[in-house]
This record gives sequence, C-alpha cells and structure tokens, in this order.
Amino acid sequence: MRYSKNTDELSALEDSRNLSARYNPDTNEFEYQDEWGRTREEILEDYQEQADKLNAVSAVYQRADRIITGEDITVSVVSDPNMNTTAMSNGKEIIFNSDLIEDLTTDSLISFNGLNYHEIAHVLFSPRAGSDLGKWARENKVINALNVLEEGRVEGLLTAKYPATKVFLEASTLDYVLKGDSKEWGEHFHLTTGRTYLPLELRQLIADKFIARHGIALAEEMHLLIHTYKAFAFPADFDKAKDIAVRMANIIGFDDPNEQNPKAPHTDRSLGTKGRPAGQKEQNQLQDKNKGEGSELEQLNAPAIGAGGKDSPEYTGEDLDFTEEDAKIAKVIEERLQEIRDDSDVKREVSETRKAIINSDETRSAMRNAIYRDQAPRTNSVALARRFGIQLERIAKDSEPHWDKFNSSGKLNVSRTMTPDVNAIGEMFDTWDTGNPATDIEAVILTDNSSSMGGRMTAVNENAWIIKRGIENIDGAVTVYTFNHESRLVYSRNEKAKGSNYRYVQSGGSTNPIRALIESQRLLGNSKKAIKIAFIVTDGEWEMSDECNSIIKEMNAKGILTCVVFIGNYEYYRQIIEASNTGDKSAKEQLQSIRHFAKVFKTVAKASDVLGVATELVKEALRGR
Repeated sequence: MRYSKNTDELSALEDSRNLSARYNPDTNEFEYQDEWGRTREEILEDYQEQADKLNAVSAVYQRADRIITGEDITVSVVSDPNMNTTAMSNGKEIIFNSDLIEDLTTDSLISFNGLNYHEIAHVLFSPRAGSDLGKWARENKVINALNVLEEGRVEGLLTAKYPATKVFLEASTLDYVLKGDSKEWGEHFHLTTGRTYLPLELRQLIADKFIARHGIALAEEMHLLIHTYKAFAFPADFDKAKDIAVRMANIIGFDDPNEQNPKAPHTDRSLGTKGRPAGQKEQNQLQDKNKGEGSELEQLNAPAIGAGGKDSPEYTGEDLDFTEEDAKIAKVIEERLQEIRDDSDVKREVSETRKAIINSDETRSAMRNAIYRDQAPRTNSVALARRFGIQLERIAKDSEPHWDKFNSSGKLNVSRTMTPDVNAIGEMFDTWDTGNPATDIEAVILTDNSSSMGGRMTAVNENAWIIKRGIENIDGAVTVYTFNHESRLVYSRNEKAKGSNYRYVQSGGSTNPIRALIESQRLLGNSKKAIKIAFIVTDGEWEMSDECNSIIKEMNAKGILTCVVFIGNYEYYRQIIEASNTGDKSAKEQLQSIRHFAKVFKTVAKASDVLGVATELVKEALRGR
C-alpha cells in the first residue's frame, strides 16, 4: 500500500503507528511497513479481526455478568496503550485490557474467567467513592491502601456467595504468579495471604520470601491487617476499616502519584463511582459463611533464612535465593493448574464460553464511551423530533401488507355493490397490497467532533438525537459514534434516546474516523435488519483517508447505504466543483477526498440542514426506492 500525502502527515502516521517509510522513485510515492513487516492493508485487516474478537468477548461476558450480579453491567475489552492495568471497574462498567486476550485457549479463558469474577467481586461489594469510607479515604490519601485490603475481602464474600467461582479465582492468581519472576514472588504477599483458597505451599514460600526481603515484623503487621480487614462487613465496620487503612498506608505509603514506594503494591484502581454494593445484611450473612475458613495460614514466626540473618526483623535489601524451592513450588502450581483444567465443571464452563464467543453475532461495540453532558434540546428541535417520528411511523405503517380499497378492479367487495350510487361503480373492488415488509432499519450515525466543527456541535448533536429517536419510533436500531483523532461511542444500539435530553459531545482534536468506520462496518455487516444505513456528518478531509474510503467502498459493495454530509464551507465546495469541471486534476482529487466514495453525498450550508438530508434519506430507504 502506498502513501502519497505530505510529509507532515506521513511523519504523524509513523509516530502513531510505528511505521517506517521508504521513498520509491519509480512511483514518486512513499511505501511503508510496520516493525513486523505488515503493510497498511494488513494492519487494517488485523485491526478488524481483533475488533471482532474483542466485541464478541465483551458481549459474552456482559450477558454472564448481568445474570450473576442482577445489575445492568456493561463489559468492554479495549485496546488502550494508556491502560496500565489488567482490568478496572467503576461499579457499573467493567473494562479489560485487550493485551490479556491472545488466543482463546483453555488456559487463557480459565484465567480470564477468574479475572472477570474478581471484577464482579468489586462491583458487588467494594465501597463506592461517595460513601463515608470512600470520601474519607480520598481526603486522607489512603485509596491505594484501601484497595490492597479490599482484594481479599471482596473475593471472600464472592466465594461465599458463589462457591463455584473459587476455582477460577485460584487459577487466575496461580497463572499470574507463575508468569512472574520468582525473585519477585515475595512482593505478592499482600495478594496471597488473604486468599486462603491458594495452595498453602505457595503462600508459605511467598511469605518466606517477603520476610527475607522486608523482615518478620513487617510481615506480621501486614498479615494481621489483611486478615482483620477481610472479616469486615460494610457499612457497619467503616470506622474499623479507617484505622486498618491508615496502618496499611504507613507500610506501603500514602497516595502520591509522583512516588513509588518499593514496598507498595500499586493497584492503579480508583474507587467505584457508580452502582451500589451489597448491603450490611447480605455482607453479614456471607461473612458468617466464611467463619472457620482459612484455618491453615502461613507460619510467620519461623526464622528468616538469608541476608537478614536468623530472626532478623529488618529489611536488608538482599533476597533469598530459593532456586530448588522455586522449582518445587512452580511444579506444585503447574500440577494444581492441570487439576483445574481437568475438572469437569471447569471444562464445561470454558467450552460454553468459547462456543459463545466464536458463535457470537452480537453487534454491540467495545469502543470506549464518549465524554458527554446531557443537555435539554431546543423547543424547535423537540418539535422536529416529534414530526420526524410521525413521518417514519406513517411510512412504515403504509408499507405493511394491507387491503387497498375503492379501486376499479381487483376483488369485488360484495357489501359495497349494494350501494344505490351508480357513480361508485369504479370503487367496487379491493386489491391486496403486499407492501414493503422490509422496513426494519439498522443505522449508524458518525458525527465529526474535531476542532473545526466548533459552534456546529449543538445542532449536529441534536440532529443525531432526532434521527435516533425517529428511527427508534419504528423499532429500528441506531448506534451513534463521534470522532476526532479517536473514535468514541455516544449511544449504543440498545440505548434508547431520551425525550428530555440529548448527549452533547464537545469538539476538539484532529479528524480520523477509522475506528468508527471499522465498528460501523462490523455492526451493519452482522445486522439482520433489511435496511442498513451509515450516515456520516463531517466538515472536511480525513487522516488515513485511503483506509477510510476503502471501508466505505466495502460497505457499498455489501448493500449498505452510505451517506456523507459535507457541512459548512459551501463556497469552498462550489469552487472545487467548478475547477473539477474544467479538468483540474488537483480539484478532482480534492472532490473525491471530500465525497469519500459514499453512495449519497450532500452538501449543506449549516448544521440545521443536516436533518433534512437524513429525513429524505431514511424516508426513501423505507419506501424502497
């Protein structure tokens, strides 16, 4: 694949995609590959394949998590280079790092199931940022300490509620430890001591390694804090938790993003802001189930072997060298993992999960949500939304199979022949109109929110809301994306647009709709709806235009109705048309870069005209013309 844009664009593309370029004097163009030798087309193909897989995984786990929690949980697997943790949740949304998903093997799915259950545990039981404990933790800079303590507590409550989750949590932790450097196993002490479902040999080795590095006194303090906190039920034990959190912060350090305490297990987790954890009564009941569990704890009073000297309670900076012991424990871990793989219940759950992912035709997006604010629509916009909905409803109704009455030929209407009006002879017949049964709509709306859109965003956001409400009025499905230098999800197809407000997305950044187009192609391609529309509102040229245009061409070939509305700069467009008609090659190229090969292309002078274009497009699609 070749790239013939200017060098500034090429440089920006190289920076963002790790591409290396080489000038080809024969074609007078740049050709480039990434560090693995993939061409631009291959990169795009890989990207689409990965997006499909992530969407399927998201959909399957979302369905499962909603059943488990009874809450309207959303699950996403995202590819985000800035996400430096394996997973996160805010109480209603669970987000996994796509780096976790390599191949859908038995091992990866067992471990992923465990990680998912861990996030569910936080959703179900962790205190929220707005609670008394959450507010206090933020003010006193102990959120990291609180998160360290929460790890074992929430899993204990979850395994009491759903015992079948225990084996997956165990596998996930074992896999995490086994993949790490054995010299750093001691730093996992805070993770393992509270998880009494893990093999005692493993917990003991990690405890010994921690003691060798940090001393018995510190190990005893951390052990006491974690196991004391693990028995708490909230909100009754909030005050006790505060004391424990401060003592833990004295060990691992108080919250400071600019410093990394070598003793601090950093969690990169914020307290949830959405949803509500289980109440006091349920937590008490689950803690009662846990009483007596975990009687086999690590021995912390044994002499520390190694650098600190026998019984040394102080940190010396040196590590234990447990080469033979490490190999023994690694074998224990691997044997235990094999036992888990061979478990019939585990095999069945993993098999069902894999089949669900592979066979998924779910069309929801794994794209991250846009940042928006709810805003009340203007009075005239409310009226337009109502009118648009009524128009579509009337067209859809007329398209249903029905008797077309009072015709001059067709099936004789016997009752009407009894009329004494001889002038009505031409209205004695009825005909059966099969209508146009294919009126189901699947639509995507892509709105440009780059910096140049500026003051047009109110009208553009309102128009997207009006179109979505109108199509939903006839049971169609509409997904709304927004794009600048990155693409975000504004409305999923399953979210209904509210009548009282629309989602306002602010403008900013450059213009690259590649991710939104890929998601649109996947969603519309998988849809079973009869009418499929991709409606794109933009005000200029795009980065990666060749790739973007190729996706639009592919959608055209699959029968998807693509429409680009070029908003503003009407005079600029008129000048390009005139120059193009005179044979100006540069003008023709500019014209094509604006049209983007869409089946329908319209120019409008102002944002308020976008709705008129969309209205006619949808109405024509419904009529099947």
